[in-house]
Amino acid sequence: MEPETTSQTRRSGEPASVAPSRSRPRRRIIASRGESTSTQVTFGPADPRLLNRGVWAFIALGVVVRMLRYAQNLPFWSDECFLAVNFIRRGFLELAGPLDNGQVCPLAFLWIERAAVLAMGFSEWSLRLFPLLCGMTSVVLFERVARRCLSGLSLQAAVAILAVSVHPIRHAAEAKPYASDLLVGLVLLAPAAAWLDHREGPRRLWILFCLLPPAVAVSNPAVFVAGGILVALFWPVWRSGRWKDRGALTCCGLLLLGLFAIFHVGFGGVQSAAALDGLRRYWGPGFPPLEDPLNLPDWMLSALTGSVFAYPGGGARGASAATFIACIAGSVTLIRRGRGAMVVALTAPLGLNLIAAAVQRYPFGPEARLAQYAAPGIVLLAGAGVGSLLETVRRSRLREALIYAGVVGLVACALAPQIMSWRRPYRMLHDREARDFARSFWPEVSRGSVVACAHLDFGLGRPGAWEGRRAWYLCNQAVASPRRRASGGPRLDEVSSDRPLRCVVFDEEPSDPEVIAWLARMRRDFQLRSTRSVPVRSTYGDDLRSIVETWRIYEFTPASLRVADPVAIQGDLER
Repeated sequence: MEPETTSQTRRSGEPASVAPSRSRPRRRIIASRGESTSTQVTFGPADPRLLNRGVWAFIALGVVVRMLRYAQNLPFWSDECFLAVNFIRRGFLELAGPLDNGQVCPLAFLWIERAAVLAMGFSEWSLRLFPLLCGMTSVVLFERVARRCLSGLSLQAAVAILAVSVHPIRHAAEAKPYASDLLVGLVLLAPAAAWLDHREGPRRLWILFCLLPPAVAVSNPAVFVAGGILVALFWPVWRSGRWKDRGALTCCGLLLLGLFAIFHVGFGGVQSAAALDGLRRYWGPGFPPLEDPLNLPDWMLSALTGSVFAYPGGGARGASAATFIACIAGSVTLIRRGRGAMVVALTAPLGLNLIAAAVQRYPFGPEARLAQYAAPGIVLLAGAGVGSLLETVRRSRLREALIYAGVVGLVACALAPQIMSWRRPYRMLHDREARDFARSFWPEVSRGSVVACAHLDFGLGRPGAWEGRRAWYLCNQAVASPRRRASGGPRLDEVSSDRPLRCVVFDEEPSDPEVIAWLARMRRDFQLRSTRSVPVRSTYGDDLRSIVETWRIYEFTPASLRVADPVAIQGDLER
């Protein structure tokens, strides 16, 4: 059995791959019987200052690449548009109801994004600012959490993997809650790791108690992280024999149950009522085939070697198998060094996710973005695994060559996707085409007129329905239309014969009953002067099929010499 390496030994230049627990009386007794404390294998550079510089170099790299990704200002892609369209016309209270496009999103995240729109306007910059801050904070905080259980090259490997991983970088520049899921996972893990490291007093458990409400409010999968942590802490806290610690952990458990009832059963139930059936079809590959047990092992193997473990890169169909193997090696290493409770804290959230997938409430495996909450645990285990595997390489030159090759590969992993996105600045070609057309169309149609959107300003269409490609139209209009940016909508009191009202209808046939009803309402106060169509060709889908979207411009003038009353028109429309 390998004896405990004290913090003094580590500072003196003998970096250990895994930092041992600081509270292990049994191990101290073994060491006192004469077993040497110098059996740790030293691999790589022996100077801890050099190792520390490497850690901070990768932290800096991680922050920089996230800022670069944000600075590219890529056009909204489908996942962002479907959520972002809800911030155009909804207030804070309205965001608590069912969302358009079948979206399910934590309430606090919705309110933060809405506040960003009110403060800075509706744009890619404002909606992606909070995810960017979450992404950069995660890189820095991860180093503090990792030091609780790793040291030496294992620490450096873990920090480097998180800093350069493709998915955390990408999601730190997207208007979705994936970056905040990762940060919340770290925030909850930090006090738990600190308590497991010291096991002294309930203070850190009460910190965890205070962090639970904002964490669950801003991240839906935070319940997996919190539940896994409480499972991991239960036995060590009970064995401590301190009732203050037991009481604090019990309060954490009761609070988590209450928060689950409020945010998932209550608010989440209302929000997902209309969307859950569609989400279940979309998430289908992430649900275990319980009705076909013979296929369950294949499904499980595919899930555990797929996108969930794509750090620093990887994907479906076993492309992340290397990371999964490294996690197994890291788990074994931590357990052998007396950190079994920490392993449970890192892996139990995935187990709870599997249970949720079994009852078809949350998927496991189809896409890495849905499992960003698990990234800290996976990367910590992978880093410990890399350190333990390097420890088996006895030839120093070969070991150093592997280390330097790994550093070069990790740096390339961070930079290559950013270079590719500069050359191909969009997720789907339709994203760029839709934004480019909106940037030219809305300023042009606004010249000498009052511009309105039939969908946003006059209620054309069904609220709460699936928007489809209209989501791109609405989001890019909110960004590119000068009138909407300046005042949020048209000033109907400015309409005159010299300054007509131009109302835009997106991809709706004039013969549609909803369009006919809308025109009838408009003719109460306006006279239709002209209509023209603008066919817009675009490339849609991964198969790059060509489509045509028709934008129709209806031009109105006042029906009488007096200017139409916008309040009266809006009242008629609402009736």
